[in-house]
Amino acid sequence: MNVVTANENKAIIDRLTIDIIKRIDGQFELRELLSQFVNMYFNKMIIDITSIKDYENIEVIRKLSRAIDPNRVILLLGDNMTVNSSVYQSQLVEIGFYNFTRNFEGLMFLYDKPNTKEDVNHFLLTEEKKTELENLSIEPQVNIHETNERKIIGLENLTLHAGASSLTNMMVRQLNNKGYQAIGVEMFKQDLIFYHESSLHACMNKNDLERLLREQSGAEVVIIDVNEFGEAEKFCDEILYLVEPSYVKMTKLLKKNKNAFLDHKGDTIVLNMSFVSDNEVGDFEYETKCKVFANIPPLNDRDKDLKEINELLQKLGFLRVSSE
Repeated sequence: MNVVTANENKAIIDRLTIDIIKRIDGQFELRELLSQFVNMYFNKMIIDITSIKDYENIEVIRKLSRAIDPNRVILLLGDNMTVNSSVYQSQLVEIGFYNFTRNFEGLMFLYDKPNTKEDVNHFLLTEEKKTELENLSIEPQVNIHETNERKIIGLENLTLHAGASSLTNMMVRQLNNKGYQAIGVEMFKQDLIFYHESSLHACMNKNDLERLLREQSGAEVVIIDVNEFGEAEKFCDEILYLVEPSYVKMTKLLKKNKNAFLDHKGDTIVLNMSFVSDNEVGDFEYETKCKVFANIPPLNDRDKDLKEINELLQKLGFLRVSSE
């Protein structure tokens, strides 16, 4: 059973379907808030950080860590710029809070797969860097295209579980094998860490992504599994919308939004994990009124040189890649 607090991020908390034994709404002094849960056994405490008065003061959150084991806490940060800054999140990790996110998807991911210290080490800043950022009124603006050659490509699952994470891994690996400097990024989730590749990264918010792009200035290609990142178009040169064209996945998509394909008419559609033959692609295009950019069958993501991935990369303009 779990306990939760809600305030400015109430709309996100309202979406939770986990077992909840107690919920507190509103904003409270930390001591007052904690008193509501005295002598109560719970599995996880999900805290809308805006429920705590003076939450932007990291010392208040430090007091929270002394009162409750941070490993049992998930902090919902929402869109507040201060708590989503690199400095604040570095301090959260130093205090011992490894599980924090700004949205519902991140909340549910961390509930099922809590972070360890190793998962969030990348948030840590040196004292020199923290001082530099604290002396600025805003964090430095990132030039996401450090060079004219850098290309940023987003992958977004249009149907559920259409394989964006594994496709990101395969594209990055083959780009690096063909002489490009490429990195992969996953927004709001951390599935890519299971590949144990130094070129793959997880980012939980926009500031984290901007920081990574600054640090990885030598990367010629960035592949981003954007999930539901609302600002993806600001970062990406192109977004590939992935469709697993099975009957079940297509039906679920259209039940959720009958205009799903009309909404993406003109976008770059990729059939992924597809059993549709090349001869049948025309039928798919006729039915959905969408042009198919590539048709990729189920692949073994352990293979290091996949013909289908090379062909996709060539279509995207990576001329050093050869399928021969």
